[in-house]
Amino acid sequence: MADAAIAGDRFSPIAEWRARLFGAFTDRLAAEGERRLLWLPVFFGIGIGLYFVLKAEPPLWPGVAVAIAGIGAVLALRRHPACYEAALALTALAAGFAPMRETAWERGAPMLQRHLGPVAVTGRVVDIDLAEKGWRIVIAPDPLPGLDAGDQPRRLRLHVPQKSDELNPGDRVSLKAMLYPVPAQILPGGRDFQRELYFAGIGGVGYTFGAAHRIAGAEPEGGWREDLRHLRTEMTRRIAAVLPGSTGGVASALITGKRGAIAEEVKQAFRDSGLSHLLAIAGLHLGLVGAFVFFIVRGGLALIPRVALQYPIKKIAADCALSF
Repeated sequence: MADAAIAGDRFSPIAEWRARLFGAFTDRLAAEGERRLLWLPVFFGIGIGLYFVLKAEPPLWPGVAVAIAGIGAVLALRRHPACYEAALALTALAAGFAPMRETAWERGAPMLQRHLGPVAVTGRVVDIDLAEKGWRIVIAPDPLPGLDAGDQPRRLRLHVPQKSDELNPGDRVSLKAMLYPVPAQILPGGRDFQRELYFAGIGGVGYTFGAAHRIAGAEPEGGWREDLRHLRTEMTRRIAAVLPGSTGGVASALITGKRGAIAEEVKQAFRDSGLSHLLAIAGLHLGLVGAFVFFIVRGGLALIPRVALQYPIKKIAADCALSF
């Protein structure tokens, strides 16, 4: 009995500290009021960050299992506010972790580990962007000589000169290239090209010796994604024809998301002024697309008198734009 009393005294400070911590947490949470919902994106972002701080690649199932269990807990604990909100936060965290692991599993591809070339490369053009001198293309290459089957990169990003044939997404191309591993991060906290290109499925970079030659056109069954890339490429070329130089490059970046034609000094000026985010495929482009969908849906519904008079077509259009 004495030993039990001593053990109880020993653990009572821990229990008191735990109760105090939980009480402080619930008080802070109650003080947030209706703003508690705004913390869900924070927990979602924590889940994404948790994946990137891991030193080893986790299995796919834990994030999915925790997210599903969290949804069940949210439904079961609706009458217990504190536990309900804790389950909701855990679900948001798992919902941020699980897609990153699934994306890494889906898009993960071998990366070049050594210099290769000069080597003959053939493949299909996935995407193309203007550059200051020539083009920068992304191709899905045929098997490269000198590499095992498990080390073959899924995509390569190459710089081709202006004397090359005019290429479009879907074309078959033949070229001779020097291939290199994707460059590592230069400064701590700086831009991480390896991470960016890994999730884009690009396993190597390089440049060509001489011109790239188009050996076959795009296949008719290329899919809507290829048609969209072709449309973006053609729009970029027409913009560059009317607005040459960095003026057209900035216009292309804002309209089609292609930034290759912007001179480096102009890019640096955007960075120095804190406006480089305007050139990214981010909020501005989403806003343009959302506005386009909103006005198309609202205008179409306004043409139907019965719908326009009986239903809130403005709200319907807004919902469609947000869903898109």
